[in-house]
Amino acid sequence: MTYTVALAQVNPACGDLEYNVKMHIDQAERALEAGADLIVFPELSLSGYLLKDQTLDVMRRADCLEFAGLCELSRHIAICAGFVEEGEDGIPYNSALFMDAGEVCHVHRKMYLPTHGMFEELKFLGRGRELSVFDTRFGRTGIVICRDLFHPLEVSTMAALGVELLLAPSAMPARGFGGEELGIEQTVGLALGSASTFLGMFVVYVNRVGFDDGLGFYGRSALSDPVGGITVSAPRFEAVQLLGTVDTSHIARHRYQLPIRREEDLEIVRHALETRRNS
Repeated sequence: MTYTVALAQVNPACGDLEYNVKMHIDQAERALEAGADLIVFPELSLSGYLLKDQTLDVMRRADCLEFAGLCELSRHIAICAGFVEEGEDGIPYNSALFMDAGEVCHVHRKMYLPTHGMFEELKFLGRGRELSVFDTRFGRTGIVICRDLFHPLEVSTMAALGVELLLAPSAMPARGFGGEELGIEQTVGLALGSASTFLGMFVVYVNRVGFDDGLGFYGRSALSDPVGGITVSAPRFEAVQLLGTVDTSHIARHRYQLPIRREEDLEIVRHALETRRNS
């Protein structure tokens, strides 16, 4: 199977839900016209990132009325977008929704919320507790949000559970200036390469651009192919929409050439965890 994915490297307006929903619909219609089957937006793309006291103002359920137009559009193009989710307990979560065929198919809550240095996510948001692995028309799919991608145990477990397409919406600030590329770009590149090269997954990494209250985001969204490496790479600091091709035959080829997933023995991991828990 071959399909086209649109990487929507956009600049959401912090706290302006109405503006952001319209921008998502415009981007999705543009991607659909260009022949895309799936569009992926950055982390918290429907709300903005540095919300602080605005967090509760933009908190919504995935099936809320404001998202109805976007959900209807998903009858023609699958959509992955970020939002502040209202949990059953009233707690806000940093979440990503996946819409297809006119309905919300899945919602992922970010599991690892950085709260150090410039980051204060746990101060305002609840922490997710479940891996996102679900089946779509694109094959078995997983979602990681920003920092989640940097946790090898989470990503490798998803690979062991059969994930072939990993969606990675992000709101990664620019930091580590001084060389030809930002220091954080090197870290992201290592994470993408590890997931694709060693675990045999396509990774759609979509980072935002623009500023929230002085915090700047650098973009450089990318599509990573398990055989071809980075096949699509967006520029820094520029709002763009790029198209990439996913050829799922590359997954089988990768598993034949580098059969790491086939060699994996989950019983070793299970035994180690049980031994640790019982000690």
